[in-house]
Amino acid sequence: MASEQRATPALVWTGAERPRIPSGEYTARCADFQGPQWVREYGRWGLCLKFRLDPDDIEICAFYSFGENRDEPKIGTRSKYFKDWVRANGGPPKHGQEMHPKVFIRPEIGYTVHVSDANKDGEGNAKDDALVYSRVDRIIEVKHPSTEEGTQTGWQAGSPF
Repeated sequence: MASEQRATPALVWTGAERPRIPSGEYTARCADFQGPQWVREYGRWGLCLKFRLDPDDIEICAFYSFGENRDEPKIGTRSKYFKDWVRANGGPPKHGQEMHPKVFIRPEIGYTVHVSDANKDGEGNAKDDALVYSRVDRIIEVKHPSTEEGTQTGWQAGSPF
């Protein structure tokens, strides 16, 4: 009786691409989002906004944190998400209004974003160069069709999530 041999499955990367591009300012559109979800590795709630940069259509993410209370995410008025959401929405939320990330992906809104390297790991240590990727660390300007100049912010980025 011959024993059957099973082929060893191939180890194929199916996760997100993490491109690396030169740091600087880019025009972009927000194409999608992921989350909010509990990010076990960081012990907090996180959200990823997926931006498509002009003109090459490269996808680079912006990351937002919503606190360490596992029971529910929290949005503070001083948070990066609150400030960016208000600018994308064209005004602050009404009491009790859901601050859904879909407000960012409206096709009529354009963005100027700043891209930099994510060069530290979750513990604040320097990553090996091969593991570094680019991320949107801040939204510089939100361009609504009704405004020529858009809205700007001086927010400076921290680490993702």
